[in-house]
Amino acid sequence: MANMLLIDPFQMTSQEVIVENTMNFVQDLSDVGSESSSSTGAAAGNGMGLMLPLIIIAFLFVMMFGGRGRDKEGEKFRNALQKEQDVVTSSGIFGKIKDIDEVSVTLEIAQGMKIKVDKRYVNPVPTPQPAKPAKPSRRKKDSSKDEKA
Repeated sequence: MANMLLIDPFQMTSQEVIVENTMNFVQDLSDVGSESSSSTGAAAGNGMGLMLPLIIIAFLFVMMFGGRGRDKEGEKFRNALQKEQDVVTSSGIFGKIKDIDEVSVTLEIAQGMKIKVDKRYVNPVPTPQPAKPAKPSRRKKDSSKDEKA
């Protein structure tokens, strides 16, 4: 019989245990668990076997059809581009359209500086959103601190 030292870090204690008895106890626990789960495991496995393909199908459906509205809206914007219109590229470069062809747009980003950009990466200039008012603090001010200053 071999002895093993068990240390409990939470209670800062240690205990000497006989290894053979511990292993038998663990094996007994695993046998009890396998007997009880064998009857319910088959029923749970069948439900999970049906659920997994449904989740995968729903995920694929969302991936394929989820962004179509945004794609149509972007295509509509790109077909309506006009010269002298202010736009921003997807990389964040602001410019004014100087020339348009089927696949690209020439932007003037500074006086006399022009770049040619793929039409798919041109977006409308975002409008600034109104700032949200700051929430008032719920803490009560200590008037004694104000008087000292």
